[in-house]
Amino acid sequence: MTDKPIIGIDVSKNWLDIAIAGGKGADHVSNTTEAIGAWLDAHTDAALVAFEPTGGYERGLRQALESRGIDFARVHPNELIGFRKASGRKAKTDALDARLIAEFARDQLLERPRRPHAPVNPALQALCARRRQLVDLLQAERCRRPLADDAVRPSIDTIVAALEAALSGIEQQIRDLIQADPDLLRRSRLLQSFKGVGPITAMTLIADLPELGSCSSKQIASLVGLAPITRQSGKASYRASTGHGRPTVRRVLFNVARTGIMHNPVLRAFYNRLVEVNHRPGKVALTAVMRKTIVILNAMATANSPWSHQST
Repeated sequence: MTDKPIIGIDVSKNWLDIAIAGGKGADHVSNTTEAIGAWLDAHTDAALVAFEPTGGYERGLRQALESRGIDFARVHPNELIGFRKASGRKAKTDALDARLIAEFARDQLLERPRRPHAPVNPALQALCARRRQLVDLLQAERCRRPLADDAVRPSIDTIVAALEAALSGIEQQIRDLIQADPDLLRRSRLLQSFKGVGPITAMTLIADLPELGSCSSKQIASLVGLAPITRQSGKASYRASTGHGRPTVRRVLFNVARTGIMHNPVLRAFYNRLVEVNHRPGKVALTAVMRKTIVILNAMATANSPWSHQST
């Protein structure tokens, strides 16, 4: 335990509700850089600040905490739901949620081991997210065109052309950003030394998995959502499953795995052994290849060493 304040924050689009564990009430602060900074400057002695991810509205808060060196933790909503039920609470407001998060941080998070937060490049993260949005929109328009009436095809063609131009521009911005930063360029080249990893996969890993190289193999697989979760009760034993984690990272690892089982000798041998010797279904084996891939890439980043067949 600590005598320093433990803070819980409920984040919304326009406001932050901020509560201190053991205190009464909550402060209502505008979700702006100036207002967040002013509040944190008066509470720099905080032992821990906890908040839920809210699809991006928490970015300003996170940047303010990082710049002031205040320890923070992002809380999964499912953990808060379980904590709320266990404490028998039914009332729900933003202020009550802030107090709930503060108490959860005090009772559950404070004693948990936490890794140092990996540095995030917000510009690269935002550009990669926008690229994914454009790719999805472009795919949707291209799928509509073959079945579209002749009257609407010109409209679809116009949208496709605009999306292709926007996508090209975003990808050029990403390349320029990586080229201008020696550390990003080094990490990109290091990851692409692994056969099957291209520029898109490298930029996604750098942007959305900054912990790569600072975790153990089990930790990085769990972060991505590729660590099997065991389910057993009494005499019943269920098939282990994977999930949660970072879906954007799993998306690119899926493509790496498909390429790897054809062109990467290590991944191909691993996949064939699972399917032909251990008789695993193809999809299960492919998920295992994804896990092996991220473990190898993590080891490369940890050692700061390019991949070689002999070292795997």
